[in-house]
Amino acid sequence: MKTKTVFLALAIMAIVSGVISAQSDSLSLVNLSVSPNPVIAGGNVTIKFQLYNSYDSWLYGGTLQPTGSYPLLNVSPLNTYILGVINSGQNPRYSNVTLSPTYYNFSFRIPSTTPSGTYTITFVSTYFLYAGVGTETASSYMPVSFYVQNKPAITVSASSPTPSALYTGYNQTLNLVINDTGYGTARNVSLTVSGGPGLNILSSVTTFFVSNLTRGSSVREPLLVSAHSISNPYILVNATYYSSTFQQRFSSTQRINLSVAPSAQFTINSEGPSPAIGASDVPISFSITNTGTSTANQLQLSLQTTYPISPAASTAYVNDLPPGTSTNVTFFINVDSSGVSGNYPVTLYEQWRQPSGAVNQQFAGSDSYYIGVGQAGLTTGSLTTDAIVVIVVIAIGIFAYRRFAAKTRKKTEKK
Repeated sequence: MKTKTVFLALAIMAIVSGVISAQSDSLSLVNLSVSPNPVIAGGNVTIKFQLYNSYDSWLYGGTLQPTGSYPLLNVSPLNTYILGVINSGQNPRYSNVTLSPTYYNFSFRIPSTTPSGTYTITFVSTYFLYAGVGTETASSYMPVSFYVQNKPAITVSASSPTPSALYTGYNQTLNLVINDTGYGTARNVSLTVSGGPGLNILSSVTTFFVSNLTRGSSVREPLLVSAHSISNPYILVNATYYSSTFQQRFSSTQRINLSVAPSAQFTINSEGPSPAIGASDVPISFSITNTGTSTANQLQLSLQTTYPISPAASTAYVNDLPPGTSTNVTFFINVDSSGVSGNYPVTLYEQWRQPSGAVNQQFAGSDSYYIGVGQAGLTTGSLTTDAIVVIVVIAIGIFAYRRFAAKTRKKTEKK
């Protein structure tokens, strides 16, 4: 008899347990609204809804509280509501569905550091109901998901310069690193670069486009630059981009400062008279001034000429030329005897080392000039004078011929 009683009690408990488990999640959200749309990080979000009881009887003593995790909710659960009695929406005595008349409002502050993405806040309601031999407790879990939009932030920097040092008058290739350091995805990123005072952009492409840049990601674009001044050279970057939903447009102007290493620079002036046609071993002198910021060591100079000029001694050497100092170098040239008077180009090539350079690094430059070559004993200006004289003689001949022709016509008419 006792055994039958035990089995009956277990059966009743199983039935009750089944009823209770079946009545969990009896509540659901209806007439749900989430505002604003989209939800913006750094602002508030308001969730509003009514409750629907799908159980065929009333629910008693209910509570309602939101639960979630960081970054939306730093403390979970939060803001508990006391529901009281919730009418059934499935009571067979009524022909239509009935809802709890109460609207529930929950407002949350979305941290400004919340990355863009979809987040979920779950509303948990705990209540009891009458079932079988007594009351039992049950729960409903009602999730609400929404998208949070945060602002992207595009920052641009320079890296991997080749060569490692930028010198005045020389080129350097570097990488522009375009990085999204914000908390949202950047769309249609457009960058336009230009050189500030002292810097030239030599790349043929100066506008870069990135269709999609997620938070924390970056892309690299090569850029060729040249420094022509030591005073604060920089790259100016104008950027425009959009949020992931294209509802916000952003723009920024950034400055990437570059440093110019000390380097030697030369100002060269030619000195001496113009050589004559057929002259040989004519000295041609140049005054060289170091206008840069570094000493030029082991300065080698080479003169290159074109016909009818040919070098007789085309190289010169200067051991050290500190900034602000000058020196004179002399080359010797020959002029072919069959050449004609005129101005002919010559190029002076410089090659040197610097204390700031690498052990085996050499620097080079060049300057071009014109050397005036004239006939023996004449200057280039004399040619212009001779040409004027020829033109006058021709004009006198034409005038004399016209007078002679006029006299001849008169004699013929008289006859």
